[in-house]
Amino acid sequence: MKEAVQVAVLIPSVVRAGSLQGEAYYYSVPSHLQDGVQIGKRVLIPFKNRKALGFIIGFGKPPEGLSLKEIIDIVDEEPLFDEWRHEFLKWVSNYYMTPLGIVLKAAHPGGLGVSLKKVIKITEKGVNLLNKDKLSEPERLILKTLSISGVVTVRKLFNLVEGGKYEILNSLRRRGLVDFSYELRSNPKIKHEKVIIAAERVHLGRKWGSDNAKKSAIKSQILNYVIEHGRVPYSNIKEMFGDVSRHIKWLESKGYIIVEYHEVTRDPFSEITIQEDKPPYLTPDQERAFERIREAIGRGRFSAFLLHGVTGSGKTEVYLRVIGEVIKIGKEAIVLVPEISLTPQLVKRFKGRFGNKVAVIHSALSDGERFDAWRMARRGDVKIIIGARSAIFAPFRNLGIVVVDEEHEQSYKQDESPRYNARDLALVLGKKINGVVLLGSATPSVESYANALKEKFTYISLPLRVENRMLPYVKVVDMRGEGGGIFSKRLEERIIENYKTRMQTILFLNRRGFSTLIVCPGCGKSLLCPNCSINLTYHIKEDSLMCHYCGISEKFLKSCRNCSGTLKKLGMGTQKIEEEIKRILPEASVARMDRDTVSGKIKLFDLYRKLEKGEIDVLIGTQMVAKGHDLPGVTLVGVILADLALGIPDFRAGERTFQLITQVAGRAGRGDHTGKVIVQTYNPEHPSIRFAVEQDSISFLNQELQLREELGYPPFSKLINLKFEGKDEYETSKTSKEAGVTARRLLSKFPISVIQILGPSPSPIYRVRNRFRWHMLIKSANVNILHKFSKQLINVFHTAKGIGGINVSIDVDPLSFM
Repeated sequence: MKEAVQVAVLIPSVVRAGSLQGEAYYYSVPSHLQDGVQIGKRVLIPFKNRKALGFIIGFGKPPEGLSLKEIIDIVDEEPLFDEWRHEFLKWVSNYYMTPLGIVLKAAHPGGLGVSLKKVIKITEKGVNLLNKDKLSEPERLILKTLSISGVVTVRKLFNLVEGGKYEILNSLRRRGLVDFSYELRSNPKIKHEKVIIAAERVHLGRKWGSDNAKKSAIKSQILNYVIEHGRVPYSNIKEMFGDVSRHIKWLESKGYIIVEYHEVTRDPFSEITIQEDKPPYLTPDQERAFERIREAIGRGRFSAFLLHGVTGSGKTEVYLRVIGEVIKIGKEAIVLVPEISLTPQLVKRFKGRFGNKVAVIHSALSDGERFDAWRMARRGDVKIIIGARSAIFAPFRNLGIVVVDEEHEQSYKQDESPRYNARDLALVLGKKINGVVLLGSATPSVESYANALKEKFTYISLPLRVENRMLPYVKVVDMRGEGGGIFSKRLEERIIENYKTRMQTILFLNRRGFSTLIVCPGCGKSLLCPNCSINLTYHIKEDSLMCHYCGISEKFLKSCRNCSGTLKKLGMGTQKIEEEIKRILPEASVARMDRDTVSGKIKLFDLYRKLEKGEIDVLIGTQMVAKGHDLPGVTLVGVILADLALGIPDFRAGERTFQLITQVAGRAGRGDHTGKVIVQTYNPEHPSIRFAVEQDSISFLNQELQLREELGYPPFSKLINLKFEGKDEYETSKTSKEAGVTARRLLSKFPISVIQILGPSPSPIYRVRNRFRWHMLIKSANVNILHKFSKQLINVFHTAKGIGGINVSIDVDPLSFM
């Protein structure tokens, strides 16, 4: 008999209840549940004043004198993770200093068949008060709904009243008129399809009894259709014959057909036409890369490779070949991509080569589609999972390789807890499975390149494009002499010329919207977001002002709120570029690729279809257009404002500028025609822009390494950023400063000069979603000491002070563990 189980609770607020490291809670197991208790299963538990879901993560004897509550129920028939995945997830929790419950929640698709709903019911006191004149109209409406319906979810009640919803419900609860509780509800995501099958013995000559001739004819047609096809989805029959429910019931009752329900897998890429992808001949460089990685696969030990290939050098073909080798020996593969916009092309290539062995996991899919992909991976029905960062948690049982495409991309970093970097986790996962990790990029990150120089990664170069194609010709335009327009004379001429020759153009600007600054010339005031310390952006299509941080949207009023003067639109975004192109080329087909236009997979598929068919002449986009797209018709790329990111207060700003320019330039000339790139800039002498124009990654990386070493920044040091957020400005500032004092006191327990503390100070964007933000940077060359210090700091600070409504989070810099 198991004396007690340890449970990791899936409630983010638990972080604020104790240390940031979190803790497991002990529960006893009632006798009728003893046989079902296993590590990896979810359980329903009483937690404080509510019910909660948690994962069983261990067994053990609880501390002396601790009174245990019993688990209420076991949710899962089988564990959701095995022993090695459990160890991996514990590593993530420990390294990123995040409670294991939050890591477990992030690692599994939402719901997984059940959900815990907050419900409300009316009390006897509430019933008695319902007909008295002591209630406001919203309160009366809520109580009346509860008296009729019994138990109602919070969401349904919220739809009844406007404003102050939580306050009204909490007031009713305090007065004893309603009770809150939590219910476990089945939320099955398994999809079933109704299938009609012809019975073994069907007598077509049978008379149809008393049915009229028309009905008999329809029944006969349906039956013949089913016999012809053997087994037919009910939806197909309905599409062919209309409403057939009565006829199907009759045919089933007479024994002509059998009705079954089959589990079906949702395929988010069913609308994409897949053609067989025959392996091309490898270039000598590709062949050498493939052979080196294949040898590592055969050795069965952890090996990490950095595949540094120029744009168009055939990195994807290398991925396909080595994954094919992994599948041959009965193992599985995860392929990470930085943007969902990359997946349609990649899926076409992989499905063309490996057929139905491929599934996809990313945020643009529905919950059901992600759930199906997760289950297929767990059951071994697929051998390859392609997806954005969360795909690193795919539950393969025999993983052999993890490929990280565009490994330099910052989008592999999660911005909310757990703040993991998927590229880094790929390396950790590779070590745990004794597998191969393949990092690919045309512009490797400084950290990965440094690891290659130290021979922690095996460096492989693909210096030439496939089929002897030339790298694009790149020209810099100094905008200081161009008069302040959007397009330089040279770029405008090339856009028109490219359109006339029926070639495609990509224009890159890493800003959404139409105008990024709305200002009053009279009083000088600019329009700021009421929730964030950031300018509102004007969107011309909606004629509205939007904040790209909190999402608020409001109608654009042309008059200044301060002095009633006429507002002026300054700055530019992708919408403004679109308007200018339509003015220059009114007959051209123009499209945008940014978060405003590509918000789901259907829009994304449609855009790709048009691009591949040549139906779009000019594509305008943000960083989405800079990533890995292979569009042979694109012969011109225009970088509208190359130095946009250089002013960001981040030591990686130069690196990101170089990467973006190089990557977007690489979209040109991937077909039979030579590509041209025009880079507009106000800083043509800046090293990031100069090296990008020369397409010289190695020189840039070597210079950047030298600069980082002089300044003591990664990879020559490790960083942890302690972040403080709160609704109260004074309390947030006070808490962060007290944390700074505590940190400096704690320094005395560590070797002198090993740890450096910078701050605390206000964050560059001080307020987001009405939460004030401070941060404190902790730096050290010794990662073990850095982690030890950070954990002690958090625990001391929590014990001494608590955090009283201030959210404290930890951001660990990439590749700190290498």
